[in-house]
Amino acid sequence: MLTDQELNNLPDNPNVSVAEAGKDTLLYLNKGAVDVPDWLIIGGQRNTPLSRKANTLDASHKTSGGWGSTVPGLKSWSIDYSGLQIMSDEALQMIDYCFINDKQAHVKIAYKNGSYRTGWAYITEYNDDNAHDAIGTVKITLEGNGPISELITAATIDKTTAAFSKAAPADAVFTISPSTTAVSTVKNGSTTLTAGTDYSYSSGTLTIKQSYLDAQSNGDVVLAVATDTTAFTLTITISA
Repeated sequence: MLTDQELNNLPDNPNVSVAEAGKDTLLYLNKGAVDVPDWLIIGGQRNTPLSRKANTLDASHKTSGGWGSTVPGLKSWSIDYSGLQIMSDEALQMIDYCFINDKQAHVKIAYKNGSYRTGWAYITEYNDDNAHDAIGTVKITLEGNGPISELITAATIDKTTAAFSKAAPADAVFTISPSTTAVSTVKNGSTTLTAGTDYSYSSGTLTIKQSYLDAQSNGDVVLAVATDTTAFTLTITISA
């Protein structure tokens, strides 16, 4: 029998040009604040096609050699969502509320590699399909109000754990990529750390100050770091 290590060391295909499975592209709604979003996945998703297009403007003229000419005009985007009807799903409740009250929804379409796009959209169509011999489904049209973002790369962090010794105190340093990532808050439970005093952040380097860590009780200090693209949970173990 092969050992676990031998199985784990089986070769990987060096060709990383692999098509993305559509099942891994997911649609979310923001139920939090704009600057600190709380993305809620829509349950029962089956398809979330994103359409981006531009109006066609006729630029033909008499001296164009008998050929028509067009240029792109205003751009627009929409998502034609389809999925299962799940009455207890909070995201579908949000969509229903936005539709009834003409309220814009803050949406995110996310891909398997962590990249995503965001935008604001009105719910312009909400259809229930309740055939007697089939699962109940919904079809929803979200039409963008303004632009949908360029493809955003989700931030990553070099590690999520660190150790701090009060006998040999030192800052706990973490590296966030890309370096253009913005850190909005660092929290210990419900307490927000003070930037410049408890921690610092510049160009991808997050430093939890030794003075802050030295004042904590021995054991694990769990910090929630919110960025403009991703949230991280850091565990720093404090010892004497």
